Amino acid sequence: MRYLKLFPAIFLFLFPPMAGAAPFAPLHEAAFDNGVRLVVEEDHSAPVAIVQIWLKVGGRDETSGKTGLAHVFEHMMFKGSKKLAAGEFSRRIAAMGGNDNAFTSHDYTAYFEIVPAAKVDEVLGMEAERFGHLNLRAEDFAKEIQVIQEERRMRTDDDPNSRMFEELTSVALRLHPYREPVIGWMQDLKKLDIDDVRAFYKAHYIPGNVTVVVVGDVDFADIKKTVARTFGKLKKQPVEARFNPVEPEPIGPKRMVAVLPAQLPMLAVTMPVPVWKPGENDREAAALAVATEILAGGRSALLNREIVDKQRKAFAAAAGYDPFSMGIDMWFAYGMLGPKQTPEAFEAALWATIGTLRDKGPDATQLAAAKRRMVADQVFAQDSLYIRAKEIGMLETVGIGAGKRDAWLAALGSVRAEDVKGVLKQWIRQERSTTGLLQPEVKS
Repeated sequence: MRYLKLFPAIFLFLFPPMAGAAPFAPLHEAAFDNGVRLVVEEDHSAPVAIVQIWLKVGGRDETSGKTGLAHVFEHMMFKGSKKLAAGEFSRRIAAMGGNDNAFTSHDYTAYFEIVPAAKVDEVLGMEAERFGHLNLRAEDFAKEIQVIQEERRMRTDDDPNSRMFEELTSVALRLHPYREPVIGWMQDLKKLDIDDVRAFYKAHYIPGNVTVVVVGDVDFADIKKTVARTFGKLKKQPVEARFNPVEPEPIGPKRMVAVLPAQLPMLAVTMPVPVWKPGENDREAAALAVATEILAGGRSALLNREIVDKQRKAFAAAAGYDPFSMGIDMWFAYGMLGPKQTPEAFEAALWATIGTLRDKGPDATQLAAAKRRMVADQVFAQDSLYIRAKEIGMLETVGIGAGKRDAWLAALGSVRAEDVKGVLKQWIRQERSTTGLLQPEVKS
């Protein structure tokens, strides 16, 4: 099981876009009376398919004091249902020659299986069974919450970098639910009980929150019939609007220091920026994506070239932006510092590099190179059924719609140097930022 972190260490955003490449494969869509949606992309190049069940529920849907509930279901969904014994789901997937897993973010939860195409009907039946008739036994929860607490210790509490980013996010945001960790605060995990789990399941695991995505060697008409007799038979329930508040504009810079048992310091900055709203801010969001690619897209990007290779102010530097979130994204940049490198020098170099790009803009070569890298990333990504299905499910679940993929490509193609300068001037400013320093603990 795994959950998605707000600050990925490698990827600039979850699915790099494509500009000027061949059109995406056509999508086949259906909606059922109970609110379930189906999206299928046929690909008959190999007898394999991926099934993904996406839910409009994640960390943003939790209440204060009960964080981590969305992620709890990654564990509980494998504990059996009315017709499936505990562990039977994964055993049957393995017997097919497939594999299965799940992931959770602030915006969504998804379950997936990669299987021979001939087994898709069986997989959909099992998914609908556990979705609609999940066992939620107190004894299972008591065991799994201990596993989750240990997962938190391993991935966050005992990882100084992750711990610092978690603290930085909670300081940076005043209202938005992204300030809470997806895996939950430890004090909340220790207090959750089976009644909390059952209430969350009843409220959120409903047909109107489900999108079924299938990509591979399948026939849409056949899949539609299968979903109609599985997920389509689940009882319709009311769907409440999701919590999506407007984060107040920062009124000045903030700083925090995390003193932890780390080997070396790290400095990071973050700030809220807009995400893509098709038809409203296409060029603005695309320009933020391109600006981030110019700054941090590979070894030849500005942060690496100027700060790491030339100035030697850090031994690694990165930045990130996800235009495909709900409401806002937290733009970030950070530097990993060596023994003789200081946070003050890196911070000055970071803002100077951003400032130069903001004032002068990218030249024609930089702009073209950034777009070429985006194209290459997307072309390679299309070789993966998993990534294609994940892109479709994510866009559907956050409210953009997978059918808008071509519009994103058009927006990227329209970005000019002046647009890059404009978004940096408006959004990526020191006075809007929260700065976090990971300071190694000094042993006495």
